[in-house]
Amino acid sequence: MASASSLFLASPISTAPRTRAPASPCPARPSLRPRRPSLAVAAALQAEHQPAVAVAAAPKPPALPFRVGHGFDLHRLEPGLPLIIGGISIPHDRGCDAHSDGDVLLHCVVDAILGALGLPDIGQIFPDTDPRWKGAESCVFMREADKKYCTFWNLYKGMYHVL
Repeated sequence: MASASSLFLASPISTAPRTRAPASPCPARPSLRPRRPSLAVAAALQAEHQPAVAVAAAPKPPALPFRVGHGFDLHRLEPGLPLIIGGISIPHDRGCDAHSDGDVLLHCVVDAILGALGLPDIGQIFPDTDPRWKGAESCVFMREADKKYCTFWNLYKGMYHVL
């Protein structure tokens, strides 16, 4: 009889052929005896018949002291118009085609402030159909958004973090 040793076992490994257990025959037709339910089904059935236990309502987590808004703005660039970004006029042969001055940066900031307050976007608060906003500087929109912010939070001065 030949034998081999294992690196992991102290006893020798047998090389004799192994015999398999006889395979169980598959029934030709399904069994008529009821099957036992799975553990998950049994647990669900048991829980269904248990008397209801009064569960104390968990206290609500405290509201976070900050809100987040996301601003987005887009204008077509046309020749001969001023290009203003962040309130700064940038020398360029093209500028933003808009009802106001088209400052995309300040429009984004205003839109983010309005969004954080849960208000409609800049286009609904300052519509281009209103002649008051024709050619308006975007700092006017910033002041209006700041007023809404201070009214919402009952603050004297707004504080923003722009990322």
